[in-house]
Amino acid sequence: MNYLKSMDRRERMLAIAILNGVFIITMFFEWGGGGLRAWDSDASWLVFVVALIAGLMALADAFDYEVPRMPGTGVMAYLTSITLWYVVFSLMDIHDQSWGIIVSLIVAALSTIVATMSWYADRSGS
Repeated sequence: MNYLKSMDRRERMLAIAILNGVFIITMFFEWGGGGLRAWDSDASWLVFVVALIAGLMALADAFDYEVPRMPGTGVMAYLTSITLWYVVFSLMDIHDQSWGIIVSLIVAALSTIVATMSWYADRSGS
């Protein structure tokens, strides 16, 4: 955790963007037995869009491009938490979990932690 606290704002935003990009890639991995992937779900396109928007917002923030009318880190923290909840609910639904869903869970959890810490740092002014 000390490493995350020592990161500056740009590094945190780039980490959020990279982790959301990796999450999108892990949606193509096998999540369950029989070749079940995240894309086999009806809501997968929504989670894809959420992760894409969060990643693009993080990239825009990292390169000082202002996103109008949105508190960037708060929205990113919320969007990345949606990806985490999606994976957690998928874990409860899929009976024969594969390695892909575990990788997705780790990436979504890291992304949510970094985004939430960035949001907290912006709110507290540090």
